[in-house]
Amino acid sequence: MKKGQRIIGSSVLAFEAIAIWLAIPVAIQNHNISALIAIGAGGTLGLFCLLIIGGFTRGWAIPAGSALQPAVLLTGLWVPPMLFIGALFAVLWGGGLLLVRRAERIRQQRFGS
Repeated sequence: MKKGQRIIGSSVLAFEAIAIWLAIPVAIQNHNISALIAIGAGGTLGLFCLLIIGGFTRGWAIPAGSALQPAVLLTGLWVPPMLFIGALFAVLWGGGLLLVRRAERIRQQRFGS
């Protein structure tokens, strides 16, 4: 796992966890979602984000983080603002990892391995 992938991926997932947790009160107050369901679903998704950060040392974090992005997008069905937030983080996730790969390729071309 490349250092750049760890940095970008961890940053995106950490901020995504915060955004998910901050959406819990919005779901409860503005969208009449049961507190138990909102805390359970939001807490679980946020916890998955943090667990995936730990997976960067083992190599399974990128596929797991990529699988998490549609799950966050789906929360927009119940809490419409999460559709925007989920799309934003999905673009940051995919775009960030793509840019890191491109930067690594350019670095290798210019400076060798």
